[in-house]
Amino acid sequence: MNFSEFSFWWVLLLFCIPFFTVRYIAKSLNLWRDIFDTVGLAAMSLFLFLNASKSSFAIFVCEIIFNYIMVWWMLKQEQAQAKLIATCIIVVDVAILAYFKYLNFFVEDVLGLIIPGLADNWQSKTIPGMGSIPPGLSFYTFQMVAFVVDSYKSKRARKKPLAALDYVNFAAFFPQVVAGPIERRADLFPQIENFRFKLTFDNFEAGFRWLSLGLFMKFVLADNISPYIKLDQVDNPWLVWFFAFLFTLQIYFDFGGYSFIALGLAKFLGVKLSLNFLAPYTSQSINEFWRRWHVTLSTWFRDYVFIPLMGKNMKLAPLYLFITFTLSGFWHGAAWNFILWGAYHGLLLLVIRYVGRPFYQIIGKQKLLMPQFISWALTFGSVILGCLFFMETNTRRLVEKLIVLITPWNYSLSNLGEALTFFNDNGAVALVITLVFSVGLLFMEQLGVWREGETEYDLLVTPWMSRILLVLTILFAANAPSPFIYFEF
Repeated sequence: MNFSEFSFWWVLLLFCIPFFTVRYIAKSLNLWRDIFDTVGLAAMSLFLFLNASKSSFAIFVCEIIFNYIMVWWMLKQEQAQAKLIATCIIVVDVAILAYFKYLNFFVEDVLGLIIPGLADNWQSKTIPGMGSIPPGLSFYTFQMVAFVVDSYKSKRARKKPLAALDYVNFAAFFPQVVAGPIERRADLFPQIENFRFKLTFDNFEAGFRWLSLGLFMKFVLADNISPYIKLDQVDNPWLVWFFAFLFTLQIYFDFGGYSFIALGLAKFLGVKLSLNFLAPYTSQSINEFWRRWHVTLSTWFRDYVFIPLMGKNMKLAPLYLFITFTLSGFWHGAAWNFILWGAYHGLLLLVIRYVGRPFYQIIGKQKLLMPQFISWALTFGSVILGCLFFMETNTRRLVEKLIVLITPWNYSLSNLGEALTFFNDNGAVALVITLVFSVGLLFMEQLGVWREGETEYDLLVTPWMSRILLVLTILFAANAPSPFIYFEF
């Protein structure tokens, strides 16, 4: 769901007012049954999805029906037949994802390199479904695939029949269906099986705090940074670094904001979602960064790609790690820059494994240079460089920027002066204010890490802070919200 669109909140309100009015009256007359809550949640989720995109809704419903019937059948079969059915489900799910997301890339960018004129001919054809990726396809496909694997492995799942409404609510749960977090059967499904609307003060307060944090990160930080990022700046390395830095902030505030809004909405309903971010920019190594960034996707690739690929062949673990991260980059987008981004992070992890540990041991033995700060600076710098791969979808321009960055004489004082005066006075002031807010929020995350509380965001979701963040959101929210970046994936 697109939380930055007015229609989402309007439709949600239009659904909730009559539904909860009827529910309240029916409960007063002792006419309400628990199953009506389950039906209401399913209707709410599907209604919001239909409002977001009618064509995507049709694809989504077809996938839900197919997956439910096949998983229901799988759970009734013995081991060999169940494995065959599970394989069929996964192949079909991945094939649907590949058709909508990767077909153009394979024809135009891969086969087009070998067969002259193929890309032009392909572009002139009208292929159903080509041109845009159905919202949420990547996320709910991964969630459905994980459900198949977990159900196949679970003895408990085999003993208990799978209710259709429960499966619909698991797959379509509206706060997270479009952009995650990617939930596992063991975490979300038990909550869905016993779902009742728990409209308590505690749930409202908890939901409000995460919602305030998410709204502030998205509408004040991410959306106010977005207009200042200029992709066409190629010649000046200072500016290339600066815009990559701004994008590094924007993508975290954008996606982290979405995840926290989803978390808050779920808490309103009494459902606990996974924390998808754990203050990633406080990391002191790339390993730590990937334990804190997009947690549910990272663990998905670990459990369903890396471990099955490696099997018992531990000697080739580094190779499989590199392949897994490259595939992770490809999941983000059907373009060379995303593949390069994934490979870059896979390579960084290998560098840390073979070179980084001795280096950090040497740094850690001396005290004057603040080893923790050096580790953080190297990690954050590596993440910024990675974001350059992520933000720049034009491959030729990406290569030009990389050449500019590695050319020493480009770091001249004249280029630095140009960078410092790039924005006019009003633009510079607005950007500085946004960056002050950004640094303040990241610093509070760091304090949360040092305190080792329940979460890294403990200080940001305190009662007084959540109310301050809401006021700041009302005062400083961008006039024109930008689309959620991860909707493109």
